[in-house]
Amino acid sequence: MHPPSVAVERLLYGTGVGLFLGMGFALQSGRTLGANPPLLEVFLGAGALCFVLGWTLSNGVGPLARWFSHESEEVMAQRVRSEIEEVHRSEDVTSKWAELEAKVLTQDLGEEA
Repeated sequence: MHPPSVAVERLLYGTGVGLFLGMGFALQSGRTLGANPPLLEVFLGAGALCFVLGWTLSNGVGPLARWFSHESEEVMAQRVRSEIEEVHRSEDVTSKWAELEAKVLTQDLGEEA
């Protein structure tokens, strides 16, 4: 299975190709650049933006790189395992600390009585 970034990258490239194809069909049917409303310019800009975002995502930089992981499935599984182990260690320390506090409080209450 591919990382999520590869799927988004392919989606962006496909959308860019579709926008450029639509622009080509519009030019073929007689529309011109600079018309009002500027639909061809919007299609051109959106297609270029899709290609630029796809390219930056494939390089691991850009605005989309922080939302879509480049990790392989094995690396992601290892990272999640280590995070779960860290949480368990933290919970163990917290429970031991609570036990120690309870023990000290019972001793303090026993001495006061």
